Amino acid sequence: MVNLWSMQANFMMRRNNTNLSLVKKCLPQILLRCNVAAAAAAAFSFQTQSSWTRCEHSWRPTATAISSYHQPRTSSIFYPPGFLVSHLSTSERSTLTSRLFSTYEKATQEHIRNDDEKDPLLDPYDILRALPTNKKHANQSTTLPKIPLPTHLSPTSLETFHKCPQAFFFQYILKLTRDPPMTPHLARGIVCHTALEEVFELSPSDRSLANLENLFRREWSRLRGSNRDDEDENALDVVGDDKDNKWNTKEKDGYATLFREDDHVDSTKTASSASYNLNAEIDWGKSSLDLLRNYYELEDPKTVKNPNPLMREMWVQARFPSDDYNDGDEFVVRGKIDRIDIIQPSPSDKLHLDIIDYKTGKKPHFKYSPKVNERIASEQFWKMKVYALILWKMIHQTDDKTTTLGGKTAKTDSRFGMSWMLQQRLKQALTASSTAATATKTNGMEKDWSRTLELNSLRLMYFTSHLDDASANNESTMNATDDDDDAGSRTIGKAHYLDFSMGSSPIEFQSILDETELEVRTIASDIKRLVDMQSPHAFEHCDWRYCSCHELRKKFKPGSVFQSPELDF
Repeated sequence: MVNLWSMQANFMMRRNNTNLSLVKKCLPQILLRCNVAAAAAAAFSFQTQSSWTRCEHSWRPTATAISSYHQPRTSSIFYPPGFLVSHLSTSERSTLTSRLFSTYEKATQEHIRNDDEKDPLLDPYDILRALPTNKKHANQSTTLPKIPLPTHLSPTSLETFHKCPQAFFFQYILKLTRDPPMTPHLARGIVCHTALEEVFELSPSDRSLANLENLFRREWSRLRGSNRDDEDENALDVVGDDKDNKWNTKEKDGYATLFREDDHVDSTKTASSASYNLNAEIDWGKSSLDLLRNYYELEDPKTVKNPNPLMREMWVQARFPSDDYNDGDEFVVRGKIDRIDIIQPSPSDKLHLDIIDYKTGKKPHFKYSPKVNERIASEQFWKMKVYALILWKMIHQTDDKTTTLGGKTAKTDSRFGMSWMLQQRLKQALTASSTAATATKTNGMEKDWSRTLELNSLRLMYFTSHLDDASANNESTMNATDDDDDAGSRTIGKAHYLDFSMGSSPIEFQSILDETELEVRTIASDIKRLVDMQSPHAFEHCDWRYCSCHELRKKFKPGSVFQSPELDF
């Protein structure tokens, strides 16, 4: 029977030119006849939109749909899409999976070259000419293209420039990316963030660890196989959506290049035609689920009660005054906050807001001198303080009908105030927790958000830590090995919080914000100063060995960008 149904699957794909929609529809039925248990456990791999319900601002899974993806097991196993046919014979599995994977993961446009065929070295001016802002001068070979000033900044781009101006130049002006643009670590962070966002769409009683894990599997299945049957999705991302630009080699999604073995690939083959390392994907999935279990030990989402999380994955933006940035009197900084929680009214009758950022990396190990440890902690929280500053500006601009910026008064732009949804949820939280003292303020609070709200603290939620970090792990965890059953065979450190107080008084709070704003404006001014020099050599590199600037700089012609002669790597 197994041979019969695998032959039917092969026949369907040959007859229909490997039509993925038909395979999605029929393959589960075929596998059910072969192995009911395996096909049921694999249901998450071919989930469809019908198992989602529409909520007010996003697609969300129902508790029934998510629980249907749960597989009973004695130990947690990550089931990648490839395990669907693992019970077939070796030859049958090879034929079926190669056809299915070729449909799910079409070849990328960039060739994998061998050691004898190297990519041509880049010229920064050639890349600049291809930018949309310089297109009108593209045919004037005697005119040097202009180095453009970014139209907006972000906490991440500001931090990048502060650490390495050349990395900023490569990433945010030339729009180059590391090769490959998608890595297992980056993919893990993206999928974990999505799973944590969606688990709070469920009712508290349904926020089980099994459902959280299955949300991760569902999102990974979606990303891994998204848009594979659309030829246009194979197009490369380009600077400014210019499809003629040939220097930016970032894929549309990049996931097709993950877990590929390209050591012995012919130069005429493409990235996704390289052999697929299924074991590497399984190991990646298991380690990712380990991080989610760590999170679950640190914070049980069942205990997070309404109205929390107040907001998830919320975009924020604010205007900062400037004398000459972008030929105007302001510049914009925007970014996305992972989560905002609310603390019920304190004796001062104010709602305290906590800004939370998820970190799938390790918690910093504060094992150095007090001065060095303080610097490390300050660096970890700098972007969080920028987010707090942006949010506070949005709160104030929501209160004011007019705003003063750069000495000029103008009507408040609603884009830079709090969203309607955020305001409604704050009102609901105030109404639900109103006391006699706070109830009288409810009617007029639209104009008094800055008096009703306080930014209490910033929290970095690390999903793992160094095993020898005593501040995060107990003695049994620190001594754990793969064979240590008492420690649960834990091979990664436990999850841990890092908190930063925004001050114990209004004066201290305002001092933190003022200091952060000064730093933001100083960095923006330095960016403008280097751009005004109109030379790629103005953006100097750093001396941190693992910075992306060193990898990207090797792709350029010698002397075309700054390089210190003293650099030894």
